[in-house]
Amino acid sequence: MSIFESSEAEVIESLLPRYQAEGFDVYVNPSPSILPPFMKAYRPDAIALKKDKKIAIEVVGSTPRSEEKIRTLQSLFADHQDWELRVFYASPVASNKLLEVASIPSINESIQRVIDLKETGHLLPALVMAWATFEAVGRALLPEEFRRPQTPARLVEVLGSEGYITPEEADILRAASTIRNAVVHGQLNSAVDPKVLEGFVAILKTLVKLLAPANS
Repeated sequence: MSIFESSEAEVIESLLPRYQAEGFDVYVNPSPSILPPFMKAYRPDAIALKKDKKIAIEVVGSTPRSEEKIRTLQSLFADHQDWELRVFYASPVASNKLLEVASIPSINESIQRVIDLKETGHLLPALVMAWATFEAVGRALLPEEFRRPQTPARLVEVLGSEGYITPEEADILRAASTIRNAVVHGQLNSAVDPKVLEGFVAILKTLVKLLAPANS
């Protein structure tokens, strides 16, 4: 078990590059359809899968209730040696941080900065800025849902489930998030596909048009 001074969402985000670098396919908030029957009602925060190993990832706060939950989960996994349960602790202090909703003009300015960076060949900074803008747009559309810092995976999942982005757009965003995660964790030689970045910008332009009625 490991302890992180971060929110649960930030812990999951910090773990993604580690498992992906080890060759795992990582699924955040996995669908019940890809979980084994023994988990039944239990849905881990994420799972990491590869040919010879399957890991369930659970992030909890440092509370007595969490300790009881961990014991229950350990019992659940005890008879299933093909799965490993890994538990990570998140600090409850950081998770209480609430974020302000950005104004429409500031979001439009941010989109223009992304475009300017892209057109001058600064693709990595453009991609990172695009993700910051994407979270700002998401928070403006769904302020109650995104009051706290979000992982890229959850942003895509929630906005998709609410009908703000299409499955095709979600695929573009997931491709961009893989690069984004690598960059923010120090992989500075990561390459950005210009087509992915162009698609990202198009998504931002589409979403910002929905803000006026959403905030009227």
